[in-house]
Amino acid sequence: MAENYLYNDLYNPTDEFVKCGNAIIKNLGEKQDLEAEEPKDYKAEGDEFIRNLKSSADYCQQFFFDTEMTDKKGRRKTKTCQIAPLRSKMVYDLQKEYGVTVNPDDFSTVVYLALWAEGTWSPLASFQGRCSFFAWLRKVVRNVVVEWLTEEGLINDVPSRTTGNTRLALLSRSPTECKMVIDDLMTGSKYYELLTAIYVDRLTKNEIMSRMHTSGEEYEAAKKTGEKKLKDALLRSVEVNEEEVLRNKANRVVTVSSDFVTDMAEWCKTKAGANLLSDVFGTDLSDEEVRVRAKAFLYDFSAKMAWNEQDCYIWRRRFIENVAPTDVALEVNRDRAWLDTRYSQLNRKFKKAIKRWWKANAA
Repeated sequence: MAENYLYNDLYNPTDEFVKCGNAIIKNLGEKQDLEAEEPKDYKAEGDEFIRNLKSSADYCQQFFFDTEMTDKKGRRKTKTCQIAPLRSKMVYDLQKEYGVTVNPDDFSTVVYLALWAEGTWSPLASFQGRCSFFAWLRKVVRNVVVEWLTEEGLINDVPSRTTGNTRLALLSRSPTECKMVIDDLMTGSKYYELLTAIYVDRLTKNEIMSRMHTSGEEYEAAKKTGEKKLKDALLRSVEVNEEEVLRNKANRVVTVSSDFVTDMAEWCKTKAGANLLSDVFGTDLSDEEVRVRAKAFLYDFSAKMAWNEQDCYIWRRRFIENVAPTDVALEVNRDRAWLDTRYSQLNRKFKKAIKRWWKANAA
């Protein structure tokens, strides 16, 4: 095992960072009228999975492991196991979060051995039917695999998740999914209306302040407290898979996109002096110090643009952090074509604004 791992101790998340794979399991349901759905008997469904796992070796094989098959024409094909969607999503998340690539076969083996528990299947006893079996399994499996990676020395010791070392990633989910989470965990809370306005209705700060008749300072204080309480509820919840909407904080790797380098070089051509950026960021700086200050400057500058929260997020992810467009499209639940068009529009606005700023401040 562990023959196909790549380890990197640097991790580059960002605020509201979302790591979405192509095989996302949407156990929270499709985008439809939630009131019209029939209640599901998760306990009976889960108990059926558990009975099959305990009683049939063949069922275990097709549940945990891919199977090589040969069709009638002699062609070899792979029949994927039942946990394949969960596995694909989690392998993707682990690579993004810890910089380690997990071999799918190793993943399946670790999960099987942990649940099998030397023939007792004792971990399955904690399933209570308050959510779907696979929603429960996602949480159990993540803990098992992260523990194994830590023991193997492939990732550093992972601290317990708290409200202080995590951040919400709800804006990358659909309003319907956000409504489910907030309804499940915050109904009855005095912060329910505020969180709904932010993550379900997607209102701007000014729109929320007007609706709730509150000042900017009161809004920020309530938002901070409400989000902390929601994170605490997510961490305590068994029914809601917090991995989809809660991300770990960590030290960021400072990166600047090629767009920034190219454009700044163009703007600097008419400047004299050994350090072309010294007028902006200071003299006698190392390359790393320039990158750090450039990134901070771009975050501050983009915050002053007349953009909504999603537009600001898209531009920062693409321009400052140089994230691939396909990844950003997944994060904001849009297709690639829409994302490319929107980023191009935002970038044109930014370039006009930065050139005006440059003319006024770097003469």
